[in-house]
Amino acid sequence: MRCVRVLAITTLFLALSLDAGAQTKSQPDVIVGPFVVNADKDDALRAASESCSSRLAAALTTKGVAVARDPQLTQKNLKAAPAPWAMLGRLERKDGQVRLELQLLDVKTGEELRSYFGADKDPQVVCATAEKAAERVAAFVKEQKGG
Repeated sequence: MRCVRVLAITTLFLALSLDAGAQTKSQPDVIVGPFVVNADKDDALRAASESCSSRLAAALTTKGVAVARDPQLTQKNLKAAPAPWAMLGRLERKDGQVRLELQLLDVKTGEELRSYFGADKDPQVVCATAEKAAERVAAFVKEQKGG
């Protein structure tokens, strides 16, 4: 009988600690949404868009920012994002150059806090803008979190 009680108490303790761990699991600092591509049928630009978004998320993570990616995130559903900040981007080809615009947004208000731009003929060179922006975004997040 005593073994049954010990087992029941141990099981209850384990269940409660697992539940508490799930509840205290930290939310991401930044949600990275997909980058909008302003082109009808530019598959190379679409591939570059995914690459830029991935490179941004990886660079933020490397800098110590908790990141989540949401392929459905847009300006319209921004307030539903489970993070204080979001990064959205736009990639377009204009006048022979690929242009990247990134926005750091406050999720609660939708306000643009920072914006970053890059342009080059080579989409991969433009994607380096995302990695450079990650440095500044990481500094911003650290400052806002009091560190």
